[in-house]
Amino acid sequence: MAGRVIWTHTARNQRKDILEFWYLRTGNKKYSRKISKYIKRKIKHLAKYSYLGKPTDYQNVRVISDGNFSIFYKLSDVNILIVSLWDNRQDPRKIEKYL
Repeated sequence: MAGRVIWTHTARNQRKDILEFWYLRTGNKKYSRKISKYIKRKIKHLAKYSYLGKPTDYQNVRVISDGNFSIFYKLSDVNILIVSLWDNRQDPRKIEKYL
């Protein structure tokens, strides 16, 4: 089990962009809050069970994919590094530039 969860600048920006997109799309913060709570639950679960995700084709990157969102992360002995937070409704070819 890895300990501390660290978000990259890219992953933080992606989270912000996703929440902002859905706020603008729906006209209220209700769905954005729901997404935020979902992400927090997944990260908490990931911190407890760090090998929960599947390996990817990218070096040392694992992914938890559930419904509309995927969390790409790397493990070290003491940290979980969130590399990317991906809304699966986007063009999947775009993820490569973040990994």
